[in-house]
Amino acid sequence: MDFPYADRFSHYLKHDRLLADNTINDINHDVADLFNYLRHFNVLYQVNPDLDQLEETDIRAYFNMLQVERNIKNTTYNKVLTHLTTYFNFLFQNKLTTSLPTIGLKGLKRQTDDSLPLNWVDQLPLLLSDDSLSYYGRLVLLLTSHFYTVKEMLQPGFYQILDRESWLDFEQTFLAEFKKHQADLQARQNSLELFLKQRLNLANPTLTLPALHKYLKQDQAQLPFSFKPSQLYQNAVCYFLVSHQDLSDQQLATRLRLDLTSLNYYRQLNYRLNQN
Repeated sequence: MDFPYADRFSHYLKHDRLLADNTINDINHDVADLFNYLRHFNVLYQVNPDLDQLEETDIRAYFNMLQVERNIKNTTYNKVLTHLTTYFNFLFQNKLTTSLPTIGLKGLKRQTDDSLPLNWVDQLPLLLSDDSLSYYGRLVLLLTSHFYTVKEMLQPGFYQILDRESWLDFEQTFLAEFKKHQADLQARQNSLELFLKQRLNLANPTLTLPALHKYLKQDQAQLPFSFKPSQLYQNAVCYFLVSHQDLSDQQLATRLRLDLTSLNYYRQLNYRLNQN
């Protein structure tokens, strides 16, 4: 990738942020595209390609080009902004520049669709790598895709399921990043639970359900569909039923952790959804 400190930045993303290779490639692509634009269309950068001289107006001009000439959606705008912010924060924190040209830029509001796609779990690799979503929001998405309800997630000792579940590579990557991010808070609260309060509360460190919903409400603006945990769970179960019609009732019940009565309920629900 052709941009300043590309190799060092990639090393940081892989070994410090523990991001997957496809996510790193996506981030590097957006950063490289910015500098390609600067080299061809920014006269001041052509004369003096010094990172310290980059200003917010330079980045705004780039985003204006993306919106006008490439007609990007707000979701793409926000993704690129997140990637560029990650890059410039890396430079600043490592004293490679004194400039933070993205600090004044804000993401654009994303229109949400009240209808939730039945196959939202297919988007999970992208969702888990989206740094604009909170760690708690992404963890809810991951655990829901494994058929856990939010109430189950907040039960004492739930963290132990992490060692019992089978995780795909991209899921393991996110969990490693989550554990690293959560380590200090777990130490302060003296708790291994996954969802913890920010304020010190050794007696009751786990988030309440209303408190968790506040995180999800904030994430809603970054999602292209409705972030309703109960509906996410419902659709995950129904999609699994559609995708695994070769399994027996007992196999389905075991995989979904449902009794046969509940399994029949979701079968009927799935039928109604497919009729709409």
